[in-house]
Amino acid sequence: MSKRYVLFLASSNLSEEDLRRFSEFIRGWHPASKVIAVKENPRAVIVKTTNEVAPLLRDAGRGLKVGKMDLVSVLTSGAIGNLKRRASTAAANGEVS
Repeated sequence: MSKRYVLFLASSNLSEEDLRRFSEFIRGWHPASKVIAVKENPRAVIVKTTNEVAPLLRDAGRGLKVGKMDLVSVLTSGAIGNLKRRASTAAANGEVS
């Protein structure tokens, strides 16, 4: 199965508890998905999933709320490096280009 990555940005810095809660939410929706924190940006998280699930996550992530966190899907890619680079750029200027 082909893998796909979806980058989410949160409204504020994500704590360990926020990441755990988001991970449980994602796995409850699609058990094979994995949540990856982005070290360079405490507001960014990447979800590793499949080609079939990525568009659903992207569409659902237009106004996703997990606990007190608002998360928005901003980018999808087949390579995690592309998303990490974009997320670290977002940390520097507050936007994802």
